[in-house]
Amino acid sequence: MRALGGPDSAENPLLVEKGDADIGMGLPPLLGAAARGEDPYPGQKMEQLRALAGNMSLNTFHFYAAADSPFAKMTMDEIFRGKKPIRLAISKPGSSDVWVFEKVMEYYGFCPPGKTADCYRTWEAAGAKFFRGSYSEQAGAFKDRNVDGTFTFLALPGASITEASVGRELKLLAFPKPLLEHLGKFGLGEGVIPPGTYPKAANGNEAVVSATMGTTITVSSRMANDLAYTITKAINDNVDRVRKIHASMADYDPSKGHLHLGVVLHPGAERYYREKGWLK
Repeated sequence: MRALGGPDSAENPLLVEKGDADIGMGLPPLLGAAARGEDPYPGQKMEQLRALAGNMSLNTFHFYAAADSPFAKMTMDEIFRGKKPIRLAISKPGSSDVWVFEKVMEYYGFCPPGKTADCYRTWEAAGAKFFRGSYSEQAGAFKDRNVDGTFTFLALPGASITEASVGRELKLLAFPKPLLEHLGKFGLGEGVIPPGTYPKAANGNEAVVSATMGTTITVSSRMANDLAYTITKAINDNVDRVRKIHASMADYDPSKGHLHLGVVLHPGAERYYREKGWLK
């Protein structure tokens, strides 16, 4: 076995598509973009990409506002549709967090699909300001009252969000159902931030609906069906061992391994999920 790839999983789809790697790990939205030849893979339509399993290492999107700000009294719909003049901390350009944030802005009509620079300009013209930084920098900006809220993407519980909530009370805002359905087209799922995840949050005792994104194991359509079936079966029939690979895998559920993949299942993997009765 030989490990390939650069510092970012964005390179993995291309390695699998070209046959330089037999198996890759990828994020559903980026895999979907690769299959369609869209940003960040313009003109590189990767039609050979297939999936074996997904919904692994689930992370959750968090949208929160300062509890003492007017935005805490609004819904996510009201903030985005109303183009409210919020000062918002987000991740740096090129991150999966920002990719999804831009899809959210597109959904709310800030700009046409693919014209994300216009999204920022539209909202900034309405008074919004964006702070771009690492997770710890986002928490620092929030605690120092340099931003009113944050849109970020972390495994539960997010350390930077816990840090932010200790320094300044925050309120988690729920993702509305129509937005979740829209994001589902890009391979995102629906999840819940459970009560007690952030005890210091103003609504820390409530369940908050949000979007989730996991990791997908991807292969080429050129892989033999029997081999794809065998690998998929080995992963899911040995779930106790898989869950010990990394802490983020502890909640992996094989019955949901065929969901929110970003690309279509390999026929060999599809056979496995149908045999188990998880895929109808």
